[in-house]
Amino acid sequence: MTGVESPRAGLAASGLSQSPLTTAGFAGLGLNGPAPVPNGGTGAPALSDRLTALARMTQIGSARSGHDGFDPELLREAEDLLGRAGDRLRLSAEHTVVVLAGGTGSGKSSLFNRLAGADFSPVGVVRPMTRDAYACVWGMDGAGPLLDWLGVAGRNRYARSSVLDAGESSLAGLLLLDLPDHDSVLAGATGSVNRLVTLADLLVWVLDPQKYADAAVHSRYLMPMAGHSSVISIVLNQADLLTPKEAGDCVDDLQRLLETEGLHDSQVLTTSAVTGAGIAELREVLAATVSARRASTARIAADVDTIAARFKPYAGPAEAENPEQHSEGLVTAFSQAAGVAGVGRALQSARELKAVDYVSWPVSWLADRLLRRDPVRKIRLGTLWDELRTMSAGPAGAHKAEIDNAITALSDQIAPGLPAPWPATTRSAARSQVDAIPSALGQAIASALPAENSAAPWWRLVAVWQTLLLTAAAAGLVWLVALVVAGLVRASFGSVMLPVWIAVMIAAFLLLGWLTASGCMTLVVHTADREREQAEQEMRAAIAGVARQMVLVPVEQELAIYAQFRKELAVAGGGS
Repeated sequence: MTGVESPRAGLAASGLSQSPLTTAGFAGLGLNGPAPVPNGGTGAPALSDRLTALARMTQIGSARSGHDGFDPELLREAEDLLGRAGDRLRLSAEHTVVVLAGGTGSGKSSLFNRLAGADFSPVGVVRPMTRDAYACVWGMDGAGPLLDWLGVAGRNRYARSSVLDAGESSLAGLLLLDLPDHDSVLAGATGSVNRLVTLADLLVWVLDPQKYADAAVHSRYLMPMAGHSSVISIVLNQADLLTPKEAGDCVDDLQRLLETEGLHDSQVLTTSAVTGAGIAELREVLAATVSARRASTARIAADVDTIAARFKPYAGPAEAENPEQHSEGLVTAFSQAAGVAGVGRALQSARELKAVDYVSWPVSWLADRLLRRDPVRKIRLGTLWDELRTMSAGPAGAHKAEIDNAITALSDQIAPGLPAPWPATTRSAARSQVDAIPSALGQAIASALPAENSAAPWWRLVAVWQTLLLTAAAAGLVWLVALVVAGLVRASFGSVMLPVWIAVMIAAFLLLGWLTASGCMTLVVHTADREREQAEQEMRAAIAGVARQMVLVPVEQELAIYAQFRKELAVAGGGS
């Protein structure tokens, strides 16, 4: 695969930049009026706009050609058409190119000489005589470059310079070509015919009564040009060999055959180069074509119609879905791949373990230290914080397989009904930055975590309060022990109530410390839970930004190109 697998970051990188074949190539060619249409009427858009649209379609397709992509042969033909159109429209807009084509013995060259008023082209009956193209020009000024482009040798060019004296002013600007016989055995003749047929503004195909249904002519030349029937005229020559009834029957049969082949707008004439019958009618057709000054643009418009129709399978029947509709699922999948829930739980556990140093029950706190359980807690706390830093450091925080699956699922949801190559190009666009996504997700997580596991201000106040309670309890205990040791209980007070009250006070201080620790730890748990939820929300918001920037935006750009292709196709096809 070629262009289908290449990620595209935007419209300019996807075949929509200006080129000599786009606006700059076709603007200023005098084609800004309504574009001719096959039925002879007019309509929008202008031919220059249609050519520009075709050029943009070709550029879009060229970036997406190959296996399961745009047909390279179609793209080549479109580029050839754009090249021919650009060349033709820049060369002598005052001249109309009309070609006489036909087989050996059809009387094509005799008809050419009759129209030209002189024996310019050699005539043969049973063998091909026209080896090269011959041209007769009614008004030679400015025709030289056009004849060079057509490939007509200088020795085969003839001029009707006295057109006004000859009463042929209506033909001024006509460039009439007599082509080599299409069935010629002469080397290069067939190739010359094929080339000039594609360059003609008006094609006059000359048939004879014996071979007017020749399968070679119809299958090789006429049927493939069914979309150009408005710029094709069929001449049944040698009518002098037929009776009027036979000629009528031949014309009816020929018209029926043309209808079945799709050439509905082609005109059928009967002529005789020997007697001159029908020559006047043929001249009128040529004069009408020349006077309208639109044969060249009509032919190009017909060519564009044909090519545009071949691009239609790449447009599909409907627009693509909006990727934003599926963004929530992508963010959820990315969050799972990055382990947002695990990071949140680790953060909550780290905060709770950190709070123990400040708000825990002092007796429990002392017991941990005396029993050497505190180092284990410290190690667990350090491990949790290291895990948080590791998770937010990059690729280790996200599983690439899960990311790939999420992107594939998104692509399948967005472009299931689009024609090739758009599902593949959409998937390629979605995956264009897949290698950088794990690191970006890690950075998104890091941005939502606190810089360090610092203590909350109220923890410190609680720690002071617990220290005071513990100090008071210790002081009471020292007082009580001192009284007992000194034997001053009865001597000083004569009662045992003082030690009891001291013991009650000590118990009250300890109980208050335990209640404070319990209440504060409950508050710590709730606070840590809220912090976890807030951190997870911030992480998901940051991950949503990653998903949009690294997946959705490239997909939207590719779908925007698809939409642009559909619009250009509508313009190239003659629509609004």
